[in-house]
Amino acid sequence: MPYSLGKVFFGTLSVLALMLASTPHALASSCSGFDLSANNLGLSGSVGCVTVQNSGANQVTVTITMDAGFSVKLNGGDVAFSGPVGLTLADAGTINIESGMFTGAFTKLRENQNISSFGKFDFDYANIKGQPGGVVSADTISFTLTASGLTASQFTSFALHFCTASGTNCGPKTGFAEGEPAFSTPEPGTMVLLGTGFLGLVGVGRRKLFHR
Repeated sequence: MPYSLGKVFFGTLSVLALMLASTPHALASSCSGFDLSANNLGLSGSVGCVTVQNSGANQVTVTITMDAGFSVKLNGGDVAFSGPVGLTLADAGTINIESGMFTGAFTKLRENQNISSFGKFDFDYANIKGQPGGVVSADTISFTLTASGLTASQFTSFALHFCTASGTNCGPKTGFAEGEPAFSTPEPGTMVLLGTGFLGLVGVGRRKLFHR
């Protein structure tokens, strides 16, 4: 490869790498649902992931999996989200805690609830009860929501009350985390941006080669 063409080629790769790194959600995420990457405690990175899957007619299953070092607050906790309409407290089924070790249930539902630092959410299911004594947090929980016309695609954002420790004892701090949909593939806008940048740099290389 001629020296000048090689410089253009490797320069192009370097610029494309910088463009990918600086574009939000451009790269694959380990979370296939709602990445809990924002919080009100000033912690960097994600604290967990929320997935929503269709599990039956008019039914979805919500699964919250916390990253190492974090857990879902149960008593007094909140699981808030936006998107669906017309939900009631009775629409939420039994909560599966720690992959079936024990179960719980939401005891409160607030609508249009303000969640610290993240604004208002359409629904806030709260105050999980039913777990054994001394258990105040969990690394994983899942529950079903059943309502007429409900589908996974209706959910647009999540927020929850979390603890800064894994396991059942919560502590040492609690806070709120919020998640938007994670992207596993580059967004269309990112692809257009990368394609335009690549073609532009190739054009520069061609002009340099043919005007020597």
